Amino acid sequence: MTWLRSRRGSALILVLLMTLAVAALAIAAIFMTSSAGLLSRFYDRERLFRYAAESALEVQRTRLESDVAPAIPDTGYRVLVTGWKLRDATGVEVPNVSVNVYAAVTGDTSGTHLPFVTLLAQAYDPSGTRHVRRMDLRRESFSRYQYFVDSFPSGVTFGPGTVGGRVHSNRNWVNSSSGNRFLDTVTVGGTVSGSATFDVDSLPGAMPVPYPRDSTFARLDTLANSAGLRFATAGVATRLEFTAFDADNDGAVEANEGFFRVFDLSALDASYFEVAPSVSYSIFTPYYSWDDPRIQKLCGAFYLIGSTWEFFPVAVHRVDWVQTRIATSTMPSGVNTNQIDDYNATETNRILSMPTARCFPAGSPYLLLTERFTDASGTYTGNDAQDVLPFGNVAAGGRYGGTATTFTPKSRTCNFSTTRDNAGVCSGGLATIGAWRSGTSPTGISTSVRPSAEHPFLWALGAPYNNVSRGVISVSSGTPYISGTLTGRVTVRAAAGVRIIDDITYATPPNLPEAECATALGVVAVGDILVVDGMLNRTRRVGEASGFGGVSPSNYFHGGSVLRTSLHGFFMSLTGTVGVSNASGISGASGSQPACPEGSSTTASGGCLANVGGFIMRTFSAHYGGSGSGFRYSGTPDRCSYSTRRPPFFPLTNRYTRVRTLEVEATRANTPPEIRSLLLRLKGKSL
Repeated sequence: MTWLRSRRGSALILVLLMTLAVAALAIAAIFMTSSAGLLSRFYDRERLFRYAAESALEVQRTRLESDVAPAIPDTGYRVLVTGWKLRDATGVEVPNVSVNVYAAVTGDTSGTHLPFVTLLAQAYDPSGTRHVRRMDLRRESFSRYQYFVDSFPSGVTFGPGTVGGRVHSNRNWVNSSSGNRFLDTVTVGGTVSGSATFDVDSLPGAMPVPYPRDSTFARLDTLANSAGLRFATAGVATRLEFTAFDADNDGAVEANEGFFRVFDLSALDASYFEVAPSVSYSIFTPYYSWDDPRIQKLCGAFYLIGSTWEFFPVAVHRVDWVQTRIATSTMPSGVNTNQIDDYNATETNRILSMPTARCFPAGSPYLLLTERFTDASGTYTGNDAQDVLPFGNVAAGGRYGGTATTFTPKSRTCNFSTTRDNAGVCSGGLATIGAWRSGTSPTGISTSVRPSAEHPFLWALGAPYNNVSRGVISVSSGTPYISGTLTGRVTVRAAAGVRIIDDITYATPPNLPEAECATALGVVAVGDILVVDGMLNRTRRVGEASGFGGVSPSNYFHGGSVLRTSLHGFFMSLTGTVGVSNASGISGASGSQPACPEGSSTTASGGCLANVGGFIMRTFSAHYGGSGSGFRYSGTPDRCSYSTRRPPFFPLTNRYTRVRTLEVEATRANTPPEIRSLLLRLKGKSL
């Protein structure tokens, strides 16, 4: 039994081992239960911090859309709230959880795209930062709207008109009794009244959109000045004329070939920009006198001579060599030079009745024959022998009418003979008109498309002709007169108001596939932006008084050629209105006024007020006064305004679209310097 004695105690060892194993399992279970509890409490706590950060972000996002106070600066960042507390369903603060929220404008720094506003929520407890949440919002531009009105005065109505894009009024919206149609959503803070057809929705009681809400306007002057695109009006009045041409002579006008010129009127009054003769009356019948110098010198007709269209003002149709030259023209057809060579109302109206008749503002190169009494360099000689059209005593073979390239730096005019004249010499009254202002003097422009004499007077809008341009022009004082053809993206800032004297159009019409959103115009003025009441924009009766209060011959003439004023771009008045001068004005019977060819049969002296873009204004003003007056509005949205683009630095609303929400590593945003550094990287430039 020796072998039995050798195994004594083994059972005890086995029991001890089993006991220890069971104890270890129990201890492991206890630790696992404890760890699970710790983990559960940890995740609950982490979830609480995340909920607190997300709640704070939503509260601040809502605040941004309903309160004008927390404006986000374009530079720097702002602390929207500190120590914000999360509350439970009963309204009791959740202990040991606080949130700070920071905000900054991020993303685009060129002013061309819609910027982001980044909100950064930092949730923390006494031990430090526990969770950081980031929310990116895309801010809406006022260029999103076709028609935006902050205040709609009583007694004024919109229409007749067709609006193709978004409409918003912070108060009421009142339509005229007929002729109105809205193709997109109309939202108003108050009520909608009057007669209209709504193709989508008319939504009263909408939340107001504070007007305006961003700090870019003051910066625009600085941005323009750094690029040499800042100027003040001078003399009697100043005109800004956009011009687009194939500067590199490669066969296409591209987005980087945008320029403008500035003409200072130094002697004549501003009606020579507006082409607005004095109104005469035959008893109670208003008309423009055919012999008014603004009609004689600024209005005329084009003739196709060879392959070139040449413009001859009314006043020079009495010159023999002009008669000879017009006789060689092929268009307009059927011109009888014997019927347009005398100084009287009948023959003046024959000229103005031609299909190619129109007017130009003072300073236009087309007015060569009535405004170039200088030598070719623009020097005033004061020598009667040189006061002969077009420059000095030029041989007969070199005489020609005005074209877009007949440029001289200075202009002056004189009185013209009222009888047939062999040479076109001044009959007296030599007077200075004004001069083109020296510009940014761009280099690299082909002289085959623009004469070298014009280059120093061009202001380049962007690279490669102006590499420091940010796409901003600033008129630091005075009210400029604006017109022309634009290519490229630019915003005009005006410290006062703006007057529109003729069409403002894009070189490539908007909404075409080839447009590619490469051209956009914004005009932001402190004062009113108005289409002037002149012959370039309205149909006017031209003639002379006859018996019994009549006018004979009574010619209804539109100096802009087509029966519309075309405005491509977004026009915003910070304190006033965007509209027309003298909406109720009319010259002649209402039945003799034209109908807007893009709308109903409603007659209006200006025809169509055709906008592709948007009108944004503090106070609405009517564009039609009834009985054939004013304009019929015809608006089409620019499809590029529905994308993420806007004219450079165009003002922004307080409406936001949520883009994304992200979690940020807490260690990267634990202190204010770290938060600043993070926002700096998102912005792309110094705060």
